[in-house]
Amino acid sequence: MKFPIIAVIATTILAGTGAQVQAATTTQSKFIRVETPATNPALAQENAQAFYLHLASNGAALLYVEVQNGRGLAVLDVTDPAKIQRVAETELPRGSAFDFIRNIGDNAALLRYRDGSGFALLNVKNSLRPVLVAAPAFAEVKTSESLGQTGQLVVLASATTYLASEPQTYRVLDTSNNSTPVALATIPGVTERVENSATGTLFLLNGDGVTVVRRLRVEAEHEAQLSGQ
Repeated sequence: MKFPIIAVIATTILAGTGAQVQAATTTQSKFIRVETPATNPALAQENAQAFYLHLASNGAALLYVEVQNGRGLAVLDVTDPAKIQRVAETELPRGSAFDFIRNIGDNAALLRYRDGSGFALLNVKNSLRPVLVAAPAFAEVKTSESLGQTGQLVVLASATTYLASEPQTYRVLDTSNNSTPVALATIPGVTERVENSATGTLFLLNGDGVTVVRRLRVEAEHEAQLSGQ
């Protein structure tokens, strides 16, 4: 099935294109829907700085959002993009901002503290009660990459203070009508983005929380595939 095109671009790139775009007067169209912290309180996470999407073996999709400057995690169930809800919150033993780096196996994520003090592992085997554990094997690691499903290749370097990437402003366009693209939403200050390819859902993180860009036809096809199994 051919889906209509969705464009999510930084406004700094858009400004030089000369494209004719309608003003953003709505957050949804026939094909795309944008949900923001203002429209769904479950997405509101003030001053959140990092998030991690975990696709569990049972088909569930869970979004772990760092809150309170690294002192806790909010857990959002995003399995069904039409019914996103906050399902758990947990405190973390160390109050320091961090970024998620990569998956480690099927039930853990490697994170790096922004103050340069090292790494830790977030174990999500119990998805609603994630546990933060030390990761001494990753001490002084500069970069890492997977070696198949059971290994990691790391490059060592002295610990340095982490500098977050510069936030960007994104604009969501519906380009199903090629002659007149429609701007559905503008999201400022985006620091991270992740995508669930199964449902076509894009998650954007800024200081207000999580903005969800939904592709309704992809969701419908995914639901049909699940029903046919």
